[in-house]
Amino acid sequence: MKANSTSLLFEKRLIPTAAVIAAILTASSRAAVGETPPARTHAFRKPAKMEMLRPGEVKPQGWLRDWCVTARNGYVSRMDEIDQAFPRAWNRDFHPRGKYLDWGDPNKGAWCTEGGAYWFEGLVRLAWELDDAELKAYATKRLEPLLERMNPNAIAFVYWMDRNDPEQMAEVERTNHGFIVGASGRTTRAMLAYWEATGDERALRALTWCLDDPRFYFFGNPISIPAAACDTWRYSGSEKLAKSIDNFFATKPYPDKWPAMRYGTPLSTDILALSPRQHTKNWDWRRQHGVLFYESVLSWIKGTCWTGDVQFFANAVSWMDWTERHCRQPYGVIVADESFGYPGPSRGTETCTVAGDILAYTTLAAITGEGRYADHVERSFFNAGPACTSRDFMHHVYFQTPNRTVGDGSFRNPVGPGASGAVYKAKHWPLCCTAALARILPGYVQWMWMKPAAGGLAATLYAPNTLETTLGGTAVKIETKTTYPFSEKLVLSVSPASPLQFPLRLRIPEWCANPQIAVNGDAQKRTVGADGFAVIDREWKTGDTVSLRFPMAPKVETMRDFNDNGKPYCSLSFGPLLFAYGIAEKDENTPEPNARVNWRLDSSRVLADTQVVREAMPAKWNWPLASPLRLKVKSATGEPLELVPYGCAKLRVSMFPDDAGETTSPVTGCN
Repeated sequence: MKANSTSLLFEKRLIPTAAVIAAILTASSRAAVGETPPARTHAFRKPAKMEMLRPGEVKPQGWLRDWCVTARNGYVSRMDEIDQAFPRAWNRDFHPRGKYLDWGDPNKGAWCTEGGAYWFEGLVRLAWELDDAELKAYATKRLEPLLERMNPNAIAFVYWMDRNDPEQMAEVERTNHGFIVGASGRTTRAMLAYWEATGDERALRALTWCLDDPRFYFFGNPISIPAAACDTWRYSGSEKLAKSIDNFFATKPYPDKWPAMRYGTPLSTDILALSPRQHTKNWDWRRQHGVLFYESVLSWIKGTCWTGDVQFFANAVSWMDWTERHCRQPYGVIVADESFGYPGPSRGTETCTVAGDILAYTTLAAITGEGRYADHVERSFFNAGPACTSRDFMHHVYFQTPNRTVGDGSFRNPVGPGASGAVYKAKHWPLCCTAALARILPGYVQWMWMKPAAGGLAATLYAPNTLETTLGGTAVKIETKTTYPFSEKLVLSVSPASPLQFPLRLRIPEWCANPQIAVNGDAQKRTVGADGFAVIDREWKTGDTVSLRFPMAPKVETMRDFNDNGKPYCSLSFGPLLFAYGIAEKDENTPEPNARVNWRLDSSRVLADTQVVREAMPAKWNWPLASPLRLKVKSATGEPLELVPYGCAKLRVSMFPDDAGETTSPVTGCN
C-alpha cells in the first residue's frame, strides 16, 4: 500500500463529514459524552473486588498517546482498506447461510463476523479514549446495522435468521457447532463498550436479545456467550437473561464435545504429574488454540461471580496457572503457534493470543483485587504488544518469537499461515490477528484504573494517562505524568471537584524491592498488602500529588528449550521490560548484511557487568531501535553487547544460549 493513496482513500471513504458526525452522534447517544456512565445496578452473588472502568474514563497521554494515535491512523480506522472481508463485518447486506455460516471461505464465509468482533471492540474503546469525534462517528456507523436490525427472534446477533424455526437453528448448530454464535459472543464486547460509552438504549436492547436464549450458550468454540451475558445482566437485570445464565452453569460440562467446556472442570492430577519430557497421546485433548483458551476461561471465571461457587474460578485459574508454568515465553505470553507448546527461541505466539492474554489477566486482577495479575498484564503489554506490529501500525506478524533473526519462522503446526506467519505484512490469512491488533492498546488504557468494591480508586496498570471519573457524585481527575516503564518515576496529580476523603490504592510491582511513595513531597512508609497494593486513605484536595518511584534492577531468567533436547538459554529483564539484542535492520523483515546474531551469555556472570544507559525520550514515541533505555552487558566471551527493550527490536535475540548451562528456575513446556 502506498501511504498517499491509502490516506486519500481513508479520507474520502471512511471518515464521515462533520454534518454526518453530528447526526450520528446525536441519534445514537442517549447520554451525552462526559455524563456519568450507565450504572451497573445489579450485583453478582460474589462481586469482583474491583470494577473495571468504562471507555473514555481513562485517556492516554505522553508516549502512550503517541502510540494510540499511530494505531488510530493505522489499522484501527483503516481496516476496511485491508481486506474485502472487513467491509462485510455485520453489515446490512452480508447475510451468510448454510455452509457459509462457517469461517473458512475467504470470500463468502462468516469469518468477518469474528473479525468484526475483535476490530469493533478496539475501535469503540479507542474512539472514546482519544475523544475523537470522527472515530466515534465511524464506530457508531459500523455498529448501526446491529443497533437497527436486532430483534427478539434473532439467533444471537444473526438478525437475518429466526430462532423459532427449528431448521434454521439446526443450520447454525451444524456449521462448525455454531461458529457464528461464538463470533456473536465476542461481538458483544464491542456492543457493551458502546453502551457504556454512550448510554444508547438500543445497544443494551440488542445485547439482551442476543443473549437471552439458553440454547446459544453451548454454541461455538470458544464458549463466549456466558461471560457476555453476566456483564450485560449487570445493567439490564433481565430475568430471562438470568435464567439462561443459571441454566448454563447448572449444566454438567461435556468435556468430549469442545475443549472450551473443559476449563470449567478441575485440572486433572494426571496432567499435573506429567514430566515436561513425556509425550503421550493423553496430552492431545489438552492442546488448545491460544486465543480460544483465553476466550473460554473468561466464561468460567465469571461463573464464580454469578453463582458464588468458587470452584468455577479455581478450575479456570488452575488451567491458566498450568500454562503459565509450562508454556510462558520470556515476553510474558504463552506459546500458541497455534496451540500450547514448550517455550523456546523459535516457538511462536499468535497475535490474537496477546490480546486474549491481556483481557483474561486484567479480568483476574479485577475479580481478585490481586496486583500480581496486573504485573502479568504489564509484562505482556510492554513486550509482546509492540512486537505484534510495525512502527507505523500498518503491518503485523501472525506469530512473534523471542528470537527473530530473519523475516520468517519455523512453525510446525499445520493450522494457520505457518512460516510466513513471522513476516510483517499488511494482513495474514486467517485475518483474526489483523483484527485483534485493534484490541491490544485500548484495553490496556481503559483498565489502568479500577474502582475497588471497598471504595476509592486503584491504580492497577501504569503509563502516562488522565483519569476522569466520579466518586459518590464528586468528579475526580488524576493526571499521571511519567515515562514508565522507560523510567522509574511517576507523579499523580489529584484534582477532586471539592475536598474528598477516599482511599487511593497503588499497585506495587512484585519485581520492585524498594518502592518509594511520597504525598506532597512527604515520604510515606506504607505497608504493601498481600494483594500487592499500598493504600493512602486521606482527604484529597486539588493540588495534591503522589510521587512514586519503582527502582528497577537487571534480572536474569534461565530456562531450557525442550523443543531442542533441553538446551539452556537465558534472558534479561529490567522492571517489566524484557531486553533483546536489536539486529540492525533495513526494514522490519530484512537485517543489514553481515549482521551478527550468534551472541551467547553466561547467566552466572552477566549481571555483574550490566550497566543501565538512559537518555531523553524522543519527541514522538514509535518504539525506536535507538531506544532511550539500554542495557550494556558482556557476552559470554567478554565482548561488549548493547540490549534494547524487546518491543523496540523487530529483528532480535532475546533468548541467549547460556554458557553457564544450569537452570535455577527452569521454564518447562507442554508440547
